[in-house]
Amino acid sequence: MLFHIIVGFIFPWLLGAYLVKNQTKLFIIFYPIGVATSILVNEMGFNYFWKMDIVFQESSLTGIPYDLGLYPILGCLFICVIHYKKMPILITFLVFTLVTTFGEYILVCLEKIVYRNEWNIIWTGVSYLFAYSIYYVYYKLVRKFILLN
Repeated sequence: MLFHIIVGFIFPWLLGAYLVKNQTKLFIIFYPIGVATSILVNEMGFNYFWKMDIVFQESSLTGIPYDLGLYPILGCLFICVIHYKKMPILITFLVFTLVTTFGEYILVCLEKIVYRNEWNIIWTGVSYLFAYSIYYVYYKLVRKFILLN
């Protein structure tokens, strides 16, 4: 479990601390939707499609470091890149989806995550694309209804 805490929570919060300090407004607005999206996807996934090398009686507990660390912080970074127009939107989707999918592929190769019920790396990429799409739709709603400059 220490591996998952370090990779899923501690390392991402090094970037998260930077985002909190330098992009406070974006972080405050988008971190909660990142947590909610991560919990939604992981709750379905842990129940049906994958498991981690450490399994508690409540299987979704293993994902907490990722639900509070890696995934919402990547979501905030994704929105920062879009908001400040660092890359075209489609390229941003592609880069974030592929990098996140590749990161999970490494965890699969290290046997830290085991797929089941015909889940595979392609479906993983689709799930990340789905999550980043939620962030983007939420971003568009925030831009429309809340002054975000």
